[in-house]
Amino acid sequence: MLQLQHLTITHQKDLQTLIRDLNLVVNPGDKLALIGEEGTGKSTLLKALLNPRLIAGYTIMEGTITNRFSRTGYLPQNIAPVDLDRSLSNYLYHDIDYDSFDFNLFYQMAELFQFDTNRFDDHEQLVRNLSGGEKLKLQLLKILASGPDLLLFDEPSSDLDLESLQWLEKFVKRTDKTVIFISHDEELLTNTATAILHLELLKKRQEARASYFHGDYRSYRQQRRERFERQLQLANKEREEHAKKSQKYQRIQQRIEHELRKTKNDVTGRLLAKKMHAHQAQKGRLNKEAEQFTEIPQDMDTIDLFFSDIQALPASKVILKWEARELVSGQKVDWQIRGQDKLVITGQNGIGKTLLLKQVLEELRTRTDLSLGYMPQNDEEILDAHQTALSFLSDVASPEKARTFLASLQFTRQEVGHTVLDLSGGQKAKLFLAKMVLEGNNVLILDEPTRHFSPTSQPLIRQLLKDYPGCIISVSHDRSFIKEIGNTIYQLDQKYLRKIQ
Repeated sequence: MLQLQHLTITHQKDLQTLIRDLNLVVNPGDKLALIGEEGTGKSTLLKALLNPRLIAGYTIMEGTITNRFSRTGYLPQNIAPVDLDRSLSNYLYHDIDYDSFDFNLFYQMAELFQFDTNRFDDHEQLVRNLSGGEKLKLQLLKILASGPDLLLFDEPSSDLDLESLQWLEKFVKRTDKTVIFISHDEELLTNTATAILHLELLKKRQEARASYFHGDYRSYRQQRRERFERQLQLANKEREEHAKKSQKYQRIQQRIEHELRKTKNDVTGRLLAKKMHAHQAQKGRLNKEAEQFTEIPQDMDTIDLFFSDIQALPASKVILKWEARELVSGQKVDWQIRGQDKLVITGQNGIGKTLLLKQVLEELRTRTDLSLGYMPQNDEEILDAHQTALSFLSDVASPEKARTFLASLQFTRQEVGHTVLDLSGGQKAKLFLAKMVLEGNNVLILDEPTRHFSPTSQPLIRQLLKDYPGCIISVSHDRSFIKEIGNTIYQLDQKYLRKIQ
């Protein structure tokens, strides 16, 4: 069992509270998913569960963490750079505890994971050259052979292809170990999580809220929506009733004031003055009533973007036609893309999907009859380290319009002036989408567009792109995105780009 009691975590730099007074119990066998926008403290909480000393350098932690599990295994979001440059053999054996490491289990799990055991003695291949799925399996093998009964995973699905994602999903679902994991992948959450902890920063990222739900992700989303709508209805009803009372109060006050001005009778005047005094006491009660209103809930998932001013291309317009075109990664491509196609390209990690998108981008950039929008997988490919969120949009909108756009995307006044490199991945993705809307692009080239959005925001991003009237050429491993957005699906293998749907 793992128990958190009155846990509060505050960032030392700006004294922002990430987690406030959290009480939580994780029982053996639970599959607890941590979800939320970037920057809400998910990775910090996971490290605190592993060892509070890991976050002592940049946070203030209050409360207690009681971990009664015998051994904890931790899968970080990224392999340390020094480990990426190790050979497979050196990575596996350089720091293991031989007293607790179970070599029999290690080799049994390798067969179960379909990982070639002959590679364990490879002194040539570097860890950095493995695919995302191979890196995941290699780390898991090393962790599991140490006999943990609690597993902490920090975004294990972020760099996986579809095949590796499905493998990870089966592992989490079938293991008898307790798993606490961070993920933005809706399918993974839906198919594995038995409990949800949703971390949010409300009121312009000043108020921390943690919502715990014991149950599956789909039920959590439904409960969250129903709770939001109930609170919103109650808050609106209270304000409507208060407005009616205030209007009635105003009419009565105006009538009394009118009668006071007209009367010349002292007795009548004194009676009217008493009546006014009693009426003003009622006004005080109305003001106190307003202070007790139910708070209007903040819909953190709202993304107020609409492609409403796009001049859509004709559906029959050919914007790209390749016949036996050889890619820089060596594959042959035959395809024809038209003005309102929505294409999704899948394939194993490292197969050349991003290179394919860049080759398409370079060719379409020469076209003067297209308005092209591009969202890269690596933000720094486009973003200037000296730009702010506001200046990034300033070449396509006035400062006032850009500020309005950013506010609708829940950027705070301070974040509008932050350099783009200080923003979270989700905020950068919103910036790219906002620029596409403002520019009125009729062709979008998107490389993993949903990877930085929280799972509760992703349905809104998919709806935005479903309603988009232009052409979309995208790469994605997001199964929900592939199912809902792609009317044509391609798979890139080592030889060809194949149409599979």
